Amino acid sequence: MADTTDYEKMARRSAVEGVRYNHTTTFSNSFSGTDIIAYIHIPPQQLSSDQIDGPSPQTEPIMGVLGNIQTISYSTFREVDPVRSIGKTYPDGYTRGPRTIAGTIIWTILDQHVLAEALKYAQVSDSYDPTTVLVDQIPPFDIVITFNNEYGDVATMAIYGIRIVNEGATFSIDDMITEQTNSFLASDIDMLHKGSPFRKTTSSPGIKTGTDVMMDMVKKRFANHGSTEQ
Repeated sequence: MADTTDYEKMARRSAVEGVRYNHTTTFSNSFSGTDIIAYIHIPPQQLSSDQIDGPSPQTEPIMGVLGNIQTISYSTFREVDPVRSIGKTYPDGYTRGPRTIAGTIIWTILDQHVLAEALKYAQVSDSYDPTTVLVDQIPPFDIVITFNNEYGDVATMAIYGIRIVNEGATFSIDDMITEQTNSFLASDIDMLHKGSPFRKTTSSPGIKTGTDVMMDMVKKRFANHGSTEQ
């Protein structure tokens, strides 16, 4: 019977290849919250002619680790309506309508707003404007989430085109930490996967997604697995 080291090697190999090998002892690995790192990617934004100050007509993209997320949740909903005809109890079929992707992010507030850098990023004009910049004015951004446990099992998911729609926070003497909650709508999502995402290979092969942009950072984290850098 193989020892623990052999199982770890098998888990690492199956994680990289995205498949499971047949063996006599059945086991599965899972992930906990400590195995998760979330990255943010705000794509470059087009500047107007009076805002261009340099050779590039676009702002610089923002890419980095979201270290103060406590919880991120999502849900998908698609309208499905029955098609009925006179004289029949059961529907003849069903039609599928628009899909909505939405979710919630819970943050730990430290010494300033959790998206302070993104709010500064939203202020692309130096002209005076008395209006406060709020989170619903942040350009759509992506969140790429990586999973990496102690057995070398790795997986990835991503939420694209996130638009913050509301925000709430509570400050209380009874709370040891302060939390902020944001709800969002999103344009697309890659479900948790190993290897390639679940996509049609014939659709838009040349388009770069947030996963493509962040993959170098993800690969670096996986390469450093087992070290103190997590």
